[in-house]
Amino acid sequence: MIANGAALGLSWDQGGTHGVWADISHHQLRGKNVADNTTSRLMGGYYRRLINTPNELLTVGVGSMLWHYKKDLSEYTLGHGGYYSPQKYVSLSLPVNYAKRTVDWSYLLEGSVSLSASKTRDMAYYPEQNLIAGPWLELAGQGVNHADFMTNNSFKGGSSRSVGYSVRGLVERRLDNHWVLGAGLDWRYSEDYSPSRAMLYVRYSFKSWQGDLKLSPEPLTPYADFK
Repeated sequence: MIANGAALGLSWDQGGTHGVWADISHHQLRGKNVADNTTSRLMGGYYRRLINTPNELLTVGVGSMLWHYKKDLSEYTLGHGGYYSPQKYVSLSLPVNYAKRTVDWSYLLEGSVSLSASKTRDMAYYPEQNLIAGPWLELAGQGVNHADFMTNNSFKGGSSRSVGYSVRGLVERRLDNHWVLGAGLDWRYSEDYSPSRAMLYVRYSFKSWQGDLKLSPEPLTPYADFK
């Protein structure tokens, strides 16, 4: 799949007690043997720092998301994309983040709870009917009516509500002036999406460095997440 579009991110944070952020985007999604789709997303949030020192940070906040996809292509039959694409998705989350560092150590602990609701429409088994022209000729020869098949054989839409949770912990330890060892655990749960993982990594600095570690560890990203 290829996404072409535009995104605009806005934020206000002067390093004090409060901060806000917002993100709006619209993209066209296209792929080989996959129906075309469009998506629009609106996200925003507010956070407040309860502890705000150079070596320790405690932040609480609230965030919301509103997504819209033109088509639900979340299935795996020919023409679908196999990606989560509800016609409407709205969520509200309450995150809490705590970070602390010393000369040779850096810690991060994050947690959140979220409420979400989604709605999808009925979608044909084969949204790109031109891809199955041959099989249709065979079905027609067996007396199968095209319109009846498409009406009676579709993925049924509906609406749902769910509660999600996430916890992430990261720690980094300076080994010497070049090497840093890091470890982390990322646990996420929702009704249909649980991408939990554990990680262990090392980071090497070509230039000798004796400064403080970052207040919030930055681990490797295992995959790119489309937004």
